[in-house]
Amino acid sequence: MTRLFPLPKVVLFPHVILPLHIFEPRYRQMTEDALKDDHLITMVQSRPIAAGSPGLEPVPIYQVGCVGRIVQYERLPDGRFHLLLLGCKRVRLVREIPSTKPYRTAEAVLLEDQEPPSSMDPLREDLIRIFLEILKQSHDLDSDLARLLHSNLPLGSLVDIMAHAIDAPASVKQSLLEETRVAERVTSLLEMLRGRHDPQAGPRRFPQPFSLN
Repeated sequence: MTRLFPLPKVVLFPHVILPLHIFEPRYRQMTEDALKDDHLITMVQSRPIAAGSPGLEPVPIYQVGCVGRIVQYERLPDGRFHLLLLGCKRVRLVREIPSTKPYRTAEAVLLEDQEPPSSMDPLREDLIRIFLEILKQSHDLDSDLARLLHSNLPLGSLVDIMAHAIDAPASVKQSLLEETRVAERVTSLLEMLRGRHDPQAGPRRFPQPFSLN
């Protein structure tokens, strides 16, 4: 069983840190339970609802999310939390599980990357070069990001870090999260960075600002 934290337009990738501000009572309870147990929370993006439609409860969600581990937290005097959530693994939700808890829970399975052929190794340098060119247009290079880019991370992990950092629609990020074939993720990201998805926007500040629940 995994605890679900649905948020609109928020996609968590493995290997990255997502800052969160927890203030809703149900998610305060979720955080308390996670801290007493395994420190795990699954971030899942809520689906957009058409304008003028009545509010749906529970909110519809995507079936692929990312399980994250609370690696740092601050408990505020009024019961709110500031969290740093480290993305760990992609997961596919199998079914939601009825619970007496105020938050949603589900059965989920871990999704493993399908590693690319070695013939794609040269694309690593292309990815880093183009990413840095775009980044330099509007941002200074963060030292932590620079270290990650020049480390020996697997290609799939590198793509996930870049996918988190770029300024792209949540729907595009969701498609990258759902893609377990690393070769396909690399191809999609390269196309995006080469200008087919507005490269002038540049990557977001790394890490991204706090997300509100």
